[in-house]
Amino acid sequence: MKYKIKYRYKTGDSFHTEEKECLLEYEWEDLEVAKECLKRIREHYKWYESKTNSWRDEIEKPSWHNIKDGSFIDESNVHNLLNLPMDNGEEVQFWAPWCGHFETLHGAEIVLDPTDMRFDLD
Repeated sequence: MKYKIKYRYKTGDSFHTEEKECLLEYEWEDLEVAKECLKRIREHYKWYESKTNSWRDEIEKPSWHNIKDGSFIDESNVHNLLNLPMDNGEEVQFWAPWCGHFETLHGAEIVLDPTDMRFDLD
């Protein structure tokens, strides 16, 4: 069985906003690893919010949140990066789409890979 993470967030620009629901591009076979990812997303977003909404560090940076060697991201944008564990014990680093000036994360959940149990007719 494969698990994915679905997230809901608000995005937009100076002129409009919209609600989005998306799936992360990663998948897990180990439910416990997927749960750790969900926990990290929540912790990262709380930390991100404290960094962007305050001039002081109210929440300490999560110990697992760091820039991978060889990353092309500069220190000013590191807040948007998120590290997630994979089934093989490695971590992937990606740019969290719910982090930004106009973005607000509403929540996330673990779902079974929907491609295995649904179809759409055009």
